[in-house]
Amino acid sequence: MRLEHLTIRNLSWRKKTMAIIGLMGAMNVGKTAVLKMFVDYVEKEKISKIDGGMDCKIEKKDFKGESEIEVKNGDGFSKTITPNKVVFIVTKTGESHTLFAPGGDRDRAVIRMGIITISRIAREIVGLFALDESLKDQFKLYDLIRYMPKRIHICLNKYDLMEGTDEEKQKELEEKKEKISNYFKKRRIIVEGFFLTCAIDKPNFLSHNDNTARMIVDLVNKKPS
Repeated sequence: MRLEHLTIRNLSWRKKTMAIIGLMGAMNVGKTAVLKMFVDYVEKEKISKIDGGMDCKIEKKDFKGESEIEVKNGDGFSKTITPNKVVFIVTKTGESHTLFAPGGDRDRAVIRMGIITISRIAREIVGLFALDESLKDQFKLYDLIRYMPKRIHICLNKYDLMEGTDEEKQKELEEKKEKISNYFKKRRIIVEGFFLTCAIDKPNFLSHNDNTARMIVDLVNKKPS
């Protein structure tokens, strides 16, 4: 099983890692897209140009956990079976940081194991929510995670798929923020901050693309926005 390297008894690499960040979320919220956009910003040297950015390089990227799923109408989508992983090094300090993104299919035992393991070892947890999907359905994944940190960061992804005027979008955003905060409050978990992102390169969404990379930088520096 590829989760072997994540077990608590086999974390020799952890001593070299300054920050371990786990990206949690239901299926199709964009966890893998967030990782890949961050890698793109680093490899294209855009990461140092964003507000609060820094020079860094990718040491390792592992997206072998992706599996292509076909559906009846001929379309398909990618499902994360085992956690995706990105390791990057900050040039100035030489510090190594690790990002993990387990799958979101709560019905698969191997995926649940990855979610539980990463929730235990990560220093910072980011809960991803897709803005074009029902929050009620997305909360079901977190219902299954018994061990959660006392604090969590929230990424509201897929801003590009929101409909309506700017005023309507802002109202919907505030309503979703309140519902998410209340959900975690009931579990005695503090939401430290919200990140508004679009993890796919699209025209007119550059600032939200930047937010995707900035989120990782801020969490590494422990400065959630």
